[in-house]
Amino acid sequence: MTKPMGASWAIEVTYACRCGVHYRAQRWRWIDRDAMRDEADRARQDGPLRGRCPACGAAAVGRVDWLELEPSVEQAVLVLGAHQRHELVEVLRAHFDAVSQRVAGGEQGVAQAWILRPLWRFEEDETVTAGREYEAELAAASAGVPTLVGANPWPAQVPETEAPNTYLAMLAMDRAIDRGQNQAGAEQQDDEIVTISLDLDDAGHSLWGQAALQIRPIHLRDHGYPLTGVRLVASYLGRIALIDGIVDVGSEEAAHVFASLSRRLRVQLILRGSQGSIGSSAIRREVSARDLERNAALCLESGRAALARSEYPREAFVRALEHLRETPIAERLRGAQQTLVAGAYRHLISPRETWVALDHLEVASNKRNLAHLLEVDGLSVDEYEAIRRRVLLASVEHGLCAPRRFWRRIIASGLADDFDDYATKLARARAEADQDGDDLDSEQRAAGWARIGELCDLKQLEYPVEYSRKIGIEPDRPRRHAGAGAGATSRRRSDPNRSRSAAGEINARDTHVGGAASIRDQLRDPELRLRVATASLGNGGSPEAIDAVFDALEEFDEEELLAIIPSVAELGTQAVSALQTKLESSRQQVRQAAAILLGIARDQSSMVPLLRCLAREETRVWFDVARAIGGLGTSALDRLCALSRQSARGEQFPIQHRELVARIGRAMAEVVIAEGGPESIARDMVDALSQSSETDISVAAGRALATLHDVSVAGAQIRGERSLPDTTQLRGFARRAYEAILVPELDILDEELEAEIL
Repeated sequence: MTKPMGASWAIEVTYACRCGVHYRAQRWRWIDRDAMRDEADRARQDGPLRGRCPACGAAAVGRVDWLELEPSVEQAVLVLGAHQRHELVEVLRAHFDAVSQRVAGGEQGVAQAWILRPLWRFEEDETVTAGREYEAELAAASAGVPTLVGANPWPAQVPETEAPNTYLAMLAMDRAIDRGQNQAGAEQQDDEIVTISLDLDDAGHSLWGQAALQIRPIHLRDHGYPLTGVRLVASYLGRIALIDGIVDVGSEEAAHVFASLSRRLRVQLILRGSQGSIGSSAIRREVSARDLERNAALCLESGRAALARSEYPREAFVRALEHLRETPIAERLRGAQQTLVAGAYRHLISPRETWVALDHLEVASNKRNLAHLLEVDGLSVDEYEAIRRRVLLASVEHGLCAPRRFWRRIIASGLADDFDDYATKLARARAEADQDGDDLDSEQRAAGWARIGELCDLKQLEYPVEYSRKIGIEPDRPRRHAGAGAGATSRRRSDPNRSRSAAGEINARDTHVGGAASIRDQLRDPELRLRVATASLGNGGSPEAIDAVFDALEEFDEEELLAIIPSVAELGTQAVSALQTKLESSRQQVRQAAAILLGIARDQSSMVPLLRCLAREETRVWFDVARAIGGLGTSALDRLCALSRQSARGEQFPIQHRELVARIGRAMAEVVIAEGGPESIARDMVDALSQSSETDISVAAGRALATLHDVSVAGAQIRGERSLPDTTQLRGFARRAYEAILVPELDILDEELEAEIL
């Protein structure tokens, strides 16, 4: 802190840092320029606040009023921030009060006339100040992407110290006691809470007992074994320390720990000092964070998925802990290479801003980078989804085609009805922008049109009228059909606005991978099969290619199935027949994927295969089958009643008659929900069935009506529209399948593979 000289004086203030920490900072009120010229120059540049956050290392900044004195020329200038133009009278009055108090207190001998008649000026912000820091980062396209992560970034700089600054502990469930009053009087209420217990030396005991704490859920991928748990960071008097609380993701304890964290992210810290030392009694602290519960669930799920993909020796977990123990704190706190700022891109006014935002969102959503943001840096999943929606909405409005990883998200979020509608909206908006003028340069405009053409090519869409006119082909002419002449193709290839990638000239992969025999041979190779299958289905797929891919699905592991599901979903009714056959697969996950995809397709020809599966399925896959039957509408009710009668007449099924009636009731409830819920006609139809003289049908319909709410909630949870409770936060295959279809930025395919497929 600078020592005041001459007539300078300062006060202490409490500064609220953007990272959430409050600390004591200095605010200059007067600066004697004759005695402290450098400090006066700094105040003109950066404002009169001095201090640095002990947690994140950020400087205290802000434009507030201060007085610059030059006794040598008898001049005083009151410097105000640009936002204080409406406060001039109040600031002058406060200045006179300050002069009076300093004279009365003896700090100032006399009040010279020139001090009582200050000049004033308003400082426009030439530097990025606290209120505008992240907005300036977002607006400055030439300066690159923002550098802050989430609402509370980890400390930017870690001071060197000889004292221990990293600790490793195992997470466990313990009893937390909250003392409160109820109607009967004082009572202790026990509740289980995730707990970290540590034995510390005196210095560590003091630090962790008094420091400001931050907490985030973590999944660490670079230690030879997936490590999951929580990370706590303490900052106190310039010192930074860290605790990693870990639980073995493969253990039963992990499910209990993360069930608690996914309900509310809070941890109890029990700190024990060395025996016999002053203050050696145990300290209990509770630390929590908001809006990171979904992140906690994600850490468990991705950790278990990583565990399932590889074989690990028994000692791998212990070795990973040792590797983590040796990792320095600076490396542990290093953020993702490409970052996102909480609250970013709230106002995307122009196409150029949206262009920059799209590019930034794409690089930040790289699978590895996004995993680091959500599973280490603590960017809230909700916040990421909000940023993504704002950017994609603006991209549609400005006619800028989003990167391929976001196409299905645009459809699923309702920004476009389907890919045809998406291409039409983009072309219309881009044509209007060309006509009215926008702030894109000529190269960006050409690339914008080329991306629309690339979307149409990859999704086998008719070119929108505006795009056809742009590239000079007849608007009413079909874009591509078997037997079509080469004229349009030739014109498209010669068009300078068409991207070379879309034209197959650079970084493009020919999706024709050979005949059926060739495809089948390649699908037998574990190293090639996912790539070949995705490429074979990428442009609609021939019947031979579809058959070959579906025959190979039996050999796909879980992650490969999740990766190929979106491509199968895009086939629509073309895949229905093959999916119906897969309902009889010997593998549970293949049957489950088939049921989910048939539910999305909603093809009436699937009725009989789904009913047969409902009556014969011996695993929990029947829940997905019932949901798929519900999607077929009220026509399923008669078929469900017929199935009940078959069982009542004595026809044998692998499950008991009572169980079959319960499943029929569940399917009836799914019909009601799919048709609009309690206010729909389907509900009245099921109500009528509950009055049936046939006991089994009446029982099934009554059960459907009684469980409507629970079935509705379960469906929303599986689709990812609501969070799952307790230990079921592990989404399981069904929810991961829905997310593979609807959330492509978390696809299993890595970026290199995706580039090859495109």
